[in-house]
Parts: sequence; structure tokens; C-alpha cells
Amino acid sequence: MDFKNSTNIWKKGAIALSIILALSACDKKKEEPAASAPVTTQETPSSVKKETENVEAEKTTTNTKAEETQNAEEAMQEKMNAYIECYNALDGSIHNSINRYTSWVKNFEKGPTGKESIVYGLYQINQNSTDSCKKSVTEALAIKPELKPMDEIAANYLAAAETISAKINELNRYYDQEDYKDDSFAKGKELHPNLVAAYKTFEPASKAFSQSISKINNERQQARLDQMEKEEGKSLNYYSLGIMLDAQTINSMIEEESFETEKPLALVSELQSKIESARPLIEEQKKTNNMSYMSYESLLRQADSYAKAAKERIRRVRDKEPYSTGEKMNLGTSGEWMVNGSVGKLVKEYNSLVGDYNRL
Repeated sequence: MDFKNSTNIWKKGAIALSIILALSACDKKKEEPAASAPVTTQETPSSVKKETENVEAEKTTTNTKAEETQNAEEAMQEKMNAYIECYNALDGSIHNSINRYTSWVKNFEKGPTGKESIVYGLYQINQNSTDSCKKSVTEALAIKPELKPMDEIAANYLAAAETISAKINELNRYYDQEDYKDDSFAKGKELHPNLVAAYKTFEPASKAFSQSISKINNERQQARLDQMEKEEGKSLNYYSLGIMLDAQTINSMIEEESFETEKPLALVSELQSKIESARPLIEEQKKTNNMSYMSYESLLRQADSYAKAAKERIRRVRDKEPYSTGEKMNLGTSGEWMVNGSVGKLVKEYNSLVGDYNRL
């Protein structure tokens, strides 16, 4: 498994937090007038009594179903937020650490030779992030009803992430202390196969987790966008979410080494059109001393940066512009974001956009 000529690791982008859908079934139920028992001054005929009982039974069934729907939606919302937060907190750190390692270990399958002139080691995985991820996912898995197959995929991811984090941190301590200078890389060579084995389990688990989250979350976001337009019109919230959905679609179109360029370029233009449509709304907020405009301004600035990176990526492929020798040295490493038209730069700008959106 050679990562030197691959950008697969860099395709790991953060995912926007799950968004609450329309008015909940529970809230809708509160708007309905409470059913009252029939008031009579004499004994109710049996036929009327039977009809009343049937109506009451129907209302009870309807309310029960509404509550079940609400409970299922709330459970799904809580689970998805936990899974997304875990992924965003941990996945990028793990891949960045592996990128760091493979920037100087030229053959990931075989490991270090002991003759490397430069030894960068790995990046440490924050134990607090791992513990927080474990806590939130474990709690989410306990929520009923189950969310299949998402729950099982999340459990597999957590187990794989915990394992590889431990392997990474063990090697990180070894290289950070420069102990390889004392044992001629003996322990580094001994621990390397464990890291490879952990990564071979983690990578497919990470891919499955990412894809499953994206599928469910994108469907919910699109539904929310439609609801926003009905309830708010084309507000700042509407344009912000629309920009995020466009960016997600653009990413899926242009992450590969080759792709058709006309459609994604048109979608970037649509994204920029949303940015321009949102600017006057920010100016309106400024006039009312609504300080939330600053968060939206930050989002639009980052959306512009993302659009530029996306166009650089599209032009690089469309014009068949080769990477220079210096640029090639950064491809597949943690420095790929510095290369115009690379997947690394695209993902860095996208992840920053997600961060701004999640802080709204």
C-alpha cells in the first residue's frame, strides 16, 4: 500500500453538522386543540357512545404514531450529530498523522529502512479527542430506536479509530524522543507492521463511515433547505446552507484525478451567485446592529476562497496542466494544500468553510 503517489488520504473532508428538520411532530401536536369528552344532559345512546369511542381511539392512535415519529427523528438527530462530531474531531488527525509518516517512510508496506536522512515521525492523536469520540458514539449507540446500518458502521469506525490512534501515539513517542538514534530503528521497525495492520482496518471503516454519514446528512440537509425556502424565503440561512450543499456536490465531482469539467465549473458559478445574493442581506443586518452578520461575512469570505480553489482544481484538469517538480514533492503529503489545483488545497478550503458554517 503505497501512499506516496496517492491523494486518497486528502479526500477526507469534514462534514457539516446535522441540521434539525422542520417543526417536530411533538410541537405540531401542541398546536392541536385538546379533544374534549362529549357533554350530555342525559344518557348517551349506545350508537353515539360507540362512535365517540372510535373517534377517541383514532386520535389516540394518531397521537401515538406522531410521538413515535418524533422520537425516531430525535433519536436519529442525536445519533447523527454524535457521529459527525466524532468523525470531524478524529478522522482528519489520523489521516494527517499517516500522511506525515509516509512523507519520509517511502514504502508504507515495508516501513523504515533505518537509512532515512530525514525523520519526521508522526503527529500525535489527542487522547481527549479519542475519549470524547468514544463517549459520544457509545451513548449514541444506546439510543433507541436503532439506526441501521449506521449504528454498526459507527461502532466499527470507533473500534478501528481507537486501535490506530494507540498505534500512532506509541510510534509518535518513540520518534519524538528520537529513540531511533539509540537502537538503530529497531523498535520503529518492530512497531511498523502493527501500524500497517491497524490502518488496513481503519481505512475501509473510515470510508464507510464517511459515505454513510454523507448520504444521510445530505438528504436531511436538502429537506431542510426546501423547508427553509417555504418558511423564511431566500434568507441568509437559506443561502448559507445552499452554498454548503453546492460545495459538497462540487467536491464529489472534482476529487478524482480526471473528470468532466463543464458541469462542476457551472456549479461553482451557481455557488458564487448565491454568495453575491447573500451580501445585501448582510448589509441589512448591519443596519439593525445585528452582530450575527460577522459570522455570515466570515462564511462568505471562506466560500469565495473555496470557489477559487475549486476553479483552480477544475482548470488544472481541464487544461491538463502538469505539476512542477516542486509541486510533486508536496503531493500526497501534509503540504499538498500549498499546491494550486490540488485535491489537498480543495479539501483544506472546504474544511475551513465547514468550520465557519458550523459556527453560525
